[in-house]
Amino acid sequence: MPPAPAAAGTGTDEEAFHIPDDLALALTEFAAVEQLSRGEAICRILRESLRVKGYLRGSGPA
Repeated sequence: MPPAPAAAGTGTDEEAFHIPDDLALALTEFAAVEQLSRGEAICRILRESLRVKGYLRGSGPA
């Protein structure tokens, strides 16, 4: 089955967001040490950063 088409104007995931090599390496290492998938690692990092800066209230799921 072919992949679902991207929403109009969004392109592919790779085109929509590029992670620089140094961040990708750090993310891969963080995910491995914390035993998380890459997606889970990204969510954890974003959640903590947004919480610390006051954009996200409460702790929410880890």
